Amino acid sequence: MAGHTNMPPRNQKTPHGDVNLTSRWMRNHYVLMASGSREALRWMFPKRKEEPEKNGNCFRHAFMPAPEKITVERDLRRLCSRWQDAWSSRYEDHLAGFTSNVSDTPTDQASHKPTITTLGQLFDHLHEQRKATTARSTSDRDRYRLQLWRDDIGNQVLLADLSSDRIASALTRIGKRTSAPTANPALGVLKTYLNWAANMGLLTDQSYRTVRPLKEMAGTRHRCAWWTAAEVEVAVRCAAQDSHPATATLLVACGCYLGLRVEEIIMLRWQDLSLDATDPKTGEAKPVCHLTANNGWQPKDGEARDIPICTPLLSLLKQHRQPDGFLLQAEKGRTGRPRAGKGWRYRYNPKKVWLRVMKSVVVAGGKAITMYGMRHSFASNFLIAGVSDVKVSRWLGHSDTRMVHRHYGHLLSYDGDINAVTAPKAKSTVSSKDAS
Repeated sequence: MAGHTNMPPRNQKTPHGDVNLTSRWMRNHYVLMASGSREALRWMFPKRKEEPEKNGNCFRHAFMPAPEKITVERDLRRLCSRWQDAWSSRYEDHLAGFTSNVSDTPTDQASHKPTITTLGQLFDHLHEQRKATTARSTSDRDRYRLQLWRDDIGNQVLLADLSSDRIASALTRIGKRTSAPTANPALGVLKTYLNWAANMGLLTDQSYRTVRPLKEMAGTRHRCAWWTAAEVEVAVRCAAQDSHPATATLLVACGCYLGLRVEEIIMLRWQDLSLDATDPKTGEAKPVCHLTANNGWQPKDGEARDIPICTPLLSLLKQHRQPDGFLLQAEKGRTGRPRAGKGWRYRYNPKKVWLRVMKSVVVAGGKAITMYGMRHSFASNFLIAGVSDVKVSRWLGHSDTRMVHRHYGHLLSYDGDINAVTAPKAKSTVSSKDAS
């Protein structure tokens, strides 16, 4: 087991209770361990004939996540996510009132199919169904992207009339009305919904799969404005002058120095920070941020992660330090963020705080960026400073380095070692005698 790390535990919802997913190293490869009730495991693995193994008060089942042996933890996490996507899809079908597991016969599935014939009915039904298993921010983005198709094609168009040509033409119009970077994610959402309809037998023509995304200009693809290290310092100083200085300062600092997503910053608590942690051997300060699930919320990828706290951020955190509670303080009249009919209610309005800071940054001669640009600034500055792509990927919460290379490859493309190999100098054929 030495030298091999385990995947952080995950939870999977089933109609028969939650199942805990962990990993185990078996001599020369990883296996996934599912622990829960007998009924839950039988629901997750309907084709398995053997009974799950009894383990204390629950049952467990060990299985290979892929036909080939998995020896890298990040590959294991990626495969586990795929398994969970499939289970979550079946769970959503169950919540909607019909069965879609692999043991169902075509006759059974047909008898449980919802009555959906138009594009609008599909959007309304599946969007409402997915709310139970997706973050509110994801649900809001999906609603906006679905609206683009509603406005162009219409709610009343029959699913049977959705040809690839019709979708491609609509995609082109959406791209002209908005932009290719906006239209392409909308195409991805549409395909997700149509895939569900096809799996449920509501759509027979699957030519929509052949529709290609719009081309994006190489100079603008994945482009996101970001701040250099010096610009981050300017932004922090501007945030300190805000009418709500503690919240504004920590919002900017946690985004630029920890690389957290906005939702992660909002849910970060003082008890998640080990500001006084030290190395037990050397006694050197080693403060760290433990990003973990709390109050029913969890990070986007569902996994906890640790991020070291740099010296500039440590100074700011100690300046605003509190014994517990959320880092970003509540404004007067706002308590918590309960979900009460009108969606999540923040302890403050983060967008208004951000707009105030951006206004101050521009006045100070800096450039305005998006809130996501703080995360982009974090990755860019650390890669420029020579920090390995593996570390930056882990701090960002990515399962591997692909996203870093996709978005920041231009910062890693040149390496001075390319000039390490040089041709040997040719020996002179002229003798000293001839030279004289």
